[in-house]
Amino acid sequence: MALFGVRRSAKTAARALRALAWSATHPPAAVEAAEFQGAGPPVPQRPLRVLTWNIQFAAGRDQRFFYDGGRDVHVDPAALRPTLDRIAAVIRASDADLVLLQEVDRGSDRTGRLDQHQALLDRLSYPCHASTWYYRNPYVPYPSWQHLGRMEMHLSVFSRFGISAARRWRLAEMREAWVYRQFNLRRAVLELDLPRAEGGVLRVFDVHLSAFSKGDGTLPLQIDAVAERMALADRQSTPFVTGGDFNALPPGDPPARLGADAALYSDGGWPIDPLFRTWTSAVPLERHQDEPQPWRTWLPPGSEEADRAIDHLFVSSDLEVHDAAVLRGDPGASDHLPLLVEVGWKA
Repeated sequence: MALFGVRRSAKTAARALRALAWSATHPPAAVEAAEFQGAGPPVPQRPLRVLTWNIQFAAGRDQRFFYDGGRDVHVDPAALRPTLDRIAAVIRASDADLVLLQEVDRGSDRTGRLDQHQALLDRLSYPCHASTWYYRNPYVPYPSWQHLGRMEMHLSVFSRFGISAARRWRLAEMREAWVYRQFNLRRAVLELDLPRAEGGVLRVFDVHLSAFSKGDGTLPLQIDAVAERMALADRQSTPFVTGGDFNALPPGDPPARLGADAALYSDGGWPIDPLFRTWTSAVPLERHQDEPQPWRTWLPPGSEEADRAIDHLFVSSDLEVHDAAVLRGDPGASDHLPLLVEVGWKA
């Protein structure tokens, strides 16, 4: 039987068809409860250290994966746990109060079905945590030479403070054939409420928006949906922090300088511009014009220098940014560099 243009055994084809049927009958809800462990102290009225990081499913940088033009699909098992050790060491050294992670595998075949969320918790000392999926399928029959198989990838947040609620908000999917959507990522926002010692809550949004949409309009729709959640928090007088991998260049950074990769950022203008215009960015827009450029976070395969700033953090008007830094201490731990931000409460 031919599936995605590749002939496979009857057993493999049956697995793919069962996975397709499962996905078609389990579409993500517009909003649903997310998993969390929330027993902890309230958020204090002191400066907070927030780290956001796409950890690339603890794959490290010794392999070149198919989505970056290579042939690798599954992670070398010998590298997985040492890379988790390195990621935990970076988080520990950051002394972050809140850790927003993207691309955390929880039972994927490509990473030996290891629960990376729990593996990192075991290496760290955060009492509270939350997680929600944005890639879940019992069998992904792609790429042709080695299938991904079972996929379970999450957004994860680790917190020193208690969590009272956790929600998963569905985001727009890429405009592609129906069958491909069933096997692709289902992007989402992980939204948390953390009770404050002063009353009310601090809202936290963890995001990872679409890559490879190539100007199909998906990214602006996703950013608009995130902005709606942030604007609602404003109307509710709820302070918030929004961080993650937006897969969006800062306004004014011309995609053309990226050569062949320019097509990845071809939605017209800069879709993330409304967030920069409406809320406070950890890195002010003018700082993205610095030379040399210290705010870029994504490392091309084989390079030790980041060439684009696609990881961002924004705060509401109740908060102010005291300091921000892209951490370069271990560029081999992920293809993204972590962004560490200190935020404080306005008087």
